Amino acid sequence: MNIYFPYTEEKKRLKAFHPEIEELLYSAVENEEHLCVLKDRSKPIIFSMARLDRVKNMTGLVEWYGKNTRLRELVNLVVVAGDRRKESKDLEEQAEMKKMHGLIETYNLNGQFRWISSQMNRVRNGELYRYIADTKGAFVQPAFFDMRLLD
Repeated sequence: MNIYFPYTEEKKRLKAFHPEIEELLYSAVENEEHLCVLKDRSKPIIFSMARLDRVKNMTGLVEWYGKNTRLRELVNLVVVAGDRRKESKDLEEQAEMKKMHGLIETYNLNGQFRWISSQMNRVRNGELYRYIADTKGAFVQPAFFDMRLLD
């Protein structure tokens, strides 16, 4: 089963995941799985999903968003990165988590930003990308360097 396909292919869509995805994105609850809330659901979403390490530059994306007042008026930011459900043994990830918490405070991002812990359900993740496309949102890859090899 190919789980990554265009959001316009309606017949293939996995809409049974939409209630879970909506909970993940828009729940007013903050917990180990998601931090901060999105107050305006009508805004498109800028979205990124990656490991929480320096080269993936997720904190750079959050800082850029935090500094851009005009962008914050127009769109929400959602990042899926790191696993806040358990303490990381990786020092780099620990540092990036600390930095992310600092950025949330420094730029007062709650209301326009959602930090979601890493998600392992690949099938649901495919539909998450498409759901965000439905909001007229966009996926961004802020990595400093990212080499993809195709088989």
